[in-house]
Amino acid sequence: MKERKCANCNNWSPHNLYSFVGYCYEKKKLSFSEYFCELFIELELEEEFYWCGTCRSIIESEEVKEHISKRHRISRRAFMDPDYREEIYEG
Repeated sequence: MKERKCANCNNWSPHNLYSFVGYCYEKKKLSFSEYFCELFIELELEEEFYWCGTCRSIIESEEVKEHISKRHRISRRAFMDPDYREEIYEG
């Protein structure tokens, strides 16, 4: 069993650009990848598409084993920050 931290949880999605922060769909708030999660559910690999945080791209289920063997960070989806445009055009 993996560590009970957000980065390994089925309910958590990393930010598409900043993988150290993401969104918990169970708590409905942002959290850091290394936080301990009391609502932890181990990541289930039963989807058709996944997010590879290392490559910062969507991958198909057939590619998951290859990415895991390279120790890439896999999650069910990426979190797209709704305020992202403000970060781009600021200052």
